[in-house]
Amino acid sequence: MKEKLLEIINLSKTVPKSDAEKRNEVIKRKRSSFWNKSENDKKIILENVNLKIYKKTTLGLIGPTGSGKTSILRLINALDEPSSGKILYKGKPLTKKNLKLRRNIAMVFQKPIVFKGTVFDNIYYGLKVRDNGKEECEKDILYMLKKVGLEGYEHQKASTLSGGEIQRVALARALIIKPKILLLDEPTANLDPTSTEKIEAIIDDIQKNGDISIVMATHNLIQGQKLCDEIAIVNRGILQFGKTEEIFSKPKNKFVAEFVGMKNVEKGIITKNENNVYFINVDGLSIISSREIETCRKIESKDVYIGIKPEDISISKSKIENDDSINQFKGKVINYKDNGTFLEIKIDVGKIFLVYLTRKAFLDLKIDVESEVWIQFKTESVHLFTD
Repeated sequence: MKEKLLEIINLSKTVPKSDAEKRNEVIKRKRSSFWNKSENDKKIILENVNLKIYKKTTLGLIGPTGSGKTSILRLINALDEPSSGKILYKGKPLTKKNLKLRRNIAMVFQKPIVFKGTVFDNIYYGLKVRDNGKEECEKDILYMLKKVGLEGYEHQKASTLSGGEIQRVALARALIIKPKILLLDEPTANLDPTSTEKIEAIIDDIQKNGDISIVMATHNLIQGQKLCDEIAIVNRGILQFGKTEEIFSKPKNKFVAEFVGMKNVEKGIITKNENNVYFINVDGLSIISSREIETCRKIESKDVYIGIKPEDISISKSKIENDDSINQFKGKVINYKDNGTFLEIKIDVGKIFLVYLTRKAFLDLKIDVESEVWIQFKTESVHLFTD
């Protein structure tokens, strides 16, 4: 069992609303007799966040802009203080005043700042404030420069570096102090593809060869899948937490499903037919799901959302007979688009479904706009979730 390094318990963060936000609030609620002014002077940034971070694990905080990802990192680094809740490092409270505990954590900001002087001086800074002499650290700093692909840059003025090089200097500056937890705030958000690839390679090397836990905020879903062991979907709170493959294959609610790229998300009602088989009525379409039978029993006759991945839907010219393991509907091709890797095809069967096909499969079918087709998808491909 992995060692637990950090625990976030019931963490919340509020800030005073701006004057503009207050004015808009008054306009919206001036006719309401239920508005409690004292409750609406605060803007909720985070609410009831609970997380655990384990040794040598990479946790991805994924969410849209303004969801609170950076706020979580700043609270972990004790740059900000929570409005309620607490953060424990190895069971001890982590606060601004506890410098000894804070020195186990390093953070790389989305737009890192370089100090005046050389690249060497910038990387040496963290060691300097810890009273380490420059000469005794020289070997480690030169090794770190090599590690981040900046060998020979030690005497270069930091102010002359490119954006990608600055990001790598910031990573080296964080790693040289040998933190137990490394916080990364959108580490590649402002970088070109080549620089992004280099940063991701450094992170991958840290994971494989280091002894560091990483908490990384990103809105890049592909990056999250590639680099993270666990993911927390953030939108003021933690909407879902789990292993990376679980988050992307089994979203728990509509927000998570749509954010991680689940398509064909439709609202329906759980119903049971005369044979006691549960199905979801989506505007007259009866769709069967075999994945969440217990969920169906609990929410019978209630609203639910379905999600079906476009790659899990097939197209044929005729109906497949005698196969109860699939859902199938007759429809018409209304549009298609070649995105280079595959074709995105929209088919109207009473609801519009998006289907992904390879170019070869599309050409073999000999279909075009207005072609009548059947779509099929297995009952196990129908994901169920609530609001």
